Amino acid sequence: MLNRVFGRMITSGALVLLLAAPAAAQRTAVHDGFWISFGFGGGTAFGDDAWDGDSKFGGAGFLRMGGSLSQQLLIGGEMIGWGTNQDEWSIGRAALMFTALYYPSPSGGFYLKGGAGFAGRSAETEFSVGNVTTTIREDHGGIGLGAGLGYDLQLARNFFLTPALDFVYTGTEGDGASLLLFTVGATWH
Repeated sequence: MLNRVFGRMITSGALVLLLAAPAAAQRTAVHDGFWISFGFGGGTAFGDDAWDGDSKFGGAGFLRMGGSLSQQLLIGGEMIGWGTNQDEWSIGRAALMFTALYYPSPSGGFYLKGGAGFAGRSAETEFSVGNVTTTIREDHGGIGLGAGLGYDLQLARNFFLTPALDFVYTGTEGDGASLLLFTVGATWH
């Protein structure tokens, strides 16, 4: 069932990107100075070292901000993460990365994104025996690598609705997993 939900999210995101193409001709935003973007969505963690080797669906979010080097190249920092509850465990993976966004067309909304930095993984559960409740928590850090694409759908001069698809590798101590995330954000240039 979760695979169907995730498939529908990807299909919906692709439709938004396709329908947004005509809006590119109306784009009047200028990439100059500070920019910020945040959003929410969902996605999956997968790979040999994901929780028990199975892919898991969960919620996702991001916050990124930075400066514009040119109309086509933006740089900054990004926090991007994913989390789920599975078998009474709360599991989360996140990355804090230096990020660059490249817009192939100076007047278009489509962009490609890449980043590198740090990643973390946490897993936590609680159990009770009688009147005693115990929390078990495990945290690991490592490297984070990201790539993605998205489209800034212009709603006002410098305000955009931004559907995005991100791939993030979280190589944490003892295990690593990849995240495939679909988010919709709000962006100001």
